[in-house]
Amino acid sequence: MSRIVVIGAHGRTGLLLVEQLVKAGDGVVAVIRNPRHMADLVKRGAETVLLDLEASTGPEFAAQFKGADAIVFAAGSAAGESSAIDSAGVRKTLRAAAKAGVRRYVAISSIGASTGMKLTGDWATDEMKDYYKHKRLAGKAIMASGLDWTLVEPGELTEGKPTGKVTLSVAAIPEKPVSRADVAAVVAAALKSPASIGKALQLTAGKTPIADAFKALGK
Repeated sequence: MSRIVVIGAHGRTGLLLVEQLVKAGDGVVAVIRNPRHMADLVKRGAETVLLDLEASTGPEFAAQFKGADAIVFAAGSAAGESSAIDSAGVRKTLRAAAKAGVRRYVAISSIGASTGMKLTGDWATDEMKDYYKHKRLAGKAIMASGLDWTLVEPGELTEGKPTGKVTLSVAAIPEKPVSRADVAAVVAAALKSPASIGKALQLTAGKTPIADAFKALGK
């Protein structure tokens, strides 16, 4: 059993990830900022911690990270919030992970953030440009951290049912939607996959079983 800290555990993807990790027998520390969400996480079998990426200090995060086997950054700015928290929060938690001696760090980003994907069409808004600016800054910080990192960069997120089949690639791929449930499953698999360390994984819906997609990374 691993002890895994999930930052942003009450987000729509974060909740699904917590459920999958608990079901797999892992101990989950769910980091949330709203005390009203604690009951949801406790009900799912997670230990809950109240920390805010903006207001809480690095040492406060480091104190909760001690003894963990991995950190998952699944947080993101909400509608109307600046996307700056996406990069500042990552940098704060990277430093806290290093201070706490936690080597494994997995973060959910967005498709093309590490491959230089050009935003076009409906994606080429000022809000999305700012969002990608900070996702790219976060990705660069993660890659330079010296930790055992993995970036999961999914396409447009849907509320569809889990399929267990995806397209997973270290090279750029065309943007396609993918269900949050499959993203959560990929993150859970990445935590157990040494072959994913040091890789930014482009992720969309596809036809390859998730276990097979990770096996292919090691080849």
